Amino acid sequence: MRINNWRLWLGLGTSTFFLVILVLSVDLDEIATTLGQANYVYIILAVGLYFIAVYFRSVRWQFLLSALKSLPVTRLYPVVVIGYMANNLLPARLGELVRSYYLAQREGVSGSSALATIAIERVYDGVALLAFAALSGPLLLLLGQFDSASSAYRTTAIAITGGVVAVFLAALTILTLATHPWFTRVLDPALKAVPSPFRSRARELAQRFILGLAVLNSPRKQAAVFLLSMPVWLMEGAVYLLVAYSFGIHTFFDSFWVLLLVILLLTATSNLATALPASIGGIGPFEVVAQQTLVALGVGASVAAVYSGFLHVVALWLPVNLAGLALLWKHNLSLKQLGNVPGPTGAGLGQGYQGIRRPNEEAS
Repeated sequence: MRINNWRLWLGLGTSTFFLVILVLSVDLDEIATTLGQANYVYIILAVGLYFIAVYFRSVRWQFLLSALKSLPVTRLYPVVVIGYMANNLLPARLGELVRSYYLAQREGVSGSSALATIAIERVYDGVALLAFAALSGPLLLLLGQFDSASSAYRTTAIAITGGVVAVFLAALTILTLATHPWFTRVLDPALKAVPSPFRSRARELAQRFILGLAVLNSPRKQAAVFLLSMPVWLMEGAVYLLVAYSFGIHTFFDSFWVLLLVILLLTATSNLATALPASIGGIGPFEVVAQQTLVALGVGASVAAVYSGFLHVVALWLPVNLAGLALLWKHNLSLKQLGNVPGPTGAGLGQGYQGIRRPNEEAS
């Protein structure tokens, strides 16, 4: 899983492009004033809430992994932190692979199966965020909060939303169908396209991946995954809310309930903007989409830009990166080792590589 230069440059280029757009839309004097008037106590509280959201992510992952192996949340939490740190610092969302490989080495779970559970996470993250948007968007529209937005903006937003809904529903449908027995009968003819020396290995990895999708074979379990996704995003939404109070975003709206709807919509749009792995850690697309969402709701462009940048980098991006790097140091690992994991040679994806040493088996 070596990082190709083109992925790195694509990520840097995408982030730079969006950040330039952001900078060109703001007034630097107004930004300085906003930063000077902010209440940073809310930021400290927001960071604490973010790590509680990570705990709920670990609980959800424990449920998804239960068909493979019973693992305590205390064992999964540091793996999740390191995976999110790697996602932020490595291009093309390689942190998803890092997390599955690291779990394989740490706990003896098939890396390919673990990767399947992470794919389920991502799909249900999207479903939960779309639920937020479906609840908050129409209500804000009825309340007249989008009156300042142009008709072109509304049309574009509706078109993009429709496309995103289609993508996540298609992904959920495909992953669910893959759990049915008939899918394995379709798999062998499809694998004929793979060169014969690699076909057996490809079949094994595909079967292990399908094993990791076991939780999707029951509507009841799928409902449980959705419900377990709710505290993850409600807690992260609370981070957005606290940072909003820090920068006075609440003063632009008539009531707390309108602000709450705005935060739900903002949580959805800003995170869905980072679903495509084009930038480094979502930096750039997150800020621009969050800013433009707030501008459409009547917040000043400069205030919205400061809020979006501070929220993403200081409350969401930096803390988990520092925590992940601290865990790497504790386990005698390095980001270079995680970013250059050799190809699998064992029975499961990521179970035979030598680049990562097994950490201390004590819970961390």
